[in-house]
Amino acid sequence: MSKKFIAVSVVIAVAAIFWSSASFQHAFEGFASDVSAYISKHSVLGIAVFVSFSALSAVLSPLTSIPAVPFAAIAWGEELTLFFLMLGWLIGALVSYSIGRHGIYAVLRHLIPFDKFEDYRRRFSEHHEFILVVLFRLALPAEITGLVLGALRYDLPKYVAATLISEFPFAAVAVYVGSAIAEGDFGDFLVWTVAGGALLVSVYSFLKKGGKII
Repeated sequence: MSKKFIAVSVVIAVAAIFWSSASFQHAFEGFASDVSAYISKHSVLGIAVFVSFSALSAVLSPLTSIPAVPFAAIAWGEELTLFFLMLGWLIGALVSYSIGRHGIYAVLRHLIPFDKFEDYRRRFSEHHEFILVVLFRLALPAEITGLVLGALRYDLPKYVAATLISEFPFAAVAVYVGSAIAEGDFGDFLVWTVAGGALLVSVYSFLKKGGKII
């Protein structure tokens, strides 16, 4: 199952608990205030940690930076949080691409789902159209697509462009969903969650049935 699906499910579950429990909301608000104050006081360190963790989450499958987004949105606002999240994900995508391009994935086979990587590499091609590469990255975990496209030596500028195009919608959804949770705005949360889920399901279904890649 795609890490994006898991992230969406986790966010929905946490939000359900958040809005159904007043005590949880008070605890969250207190914790968020403390985290925001710490980040504001240590701005450079806070940015470095957030960007680094976002990058790491784009390389290692079990990790996701989504839970940190609401706190970041409180500290920096939506626009800066979106920029830092995209920066981290782009760095992670370049790391995954480099690992695939230089064959380092064989050393990291215990950290990365190696079997899936081999399967996708057999079915994918460096000659696939750019739009299909974008959809490929939209639907599947970033670390897998980065490894596959790196191993195929897919054109680096095109890879960066595909990464930015494919990751931006989910980064935007993550930030605005996180901001809605932080502000207790159920309406915005619902709108952005439904939009992100619909996009993910649509792309995944297209690649599953029409694209024949996943």
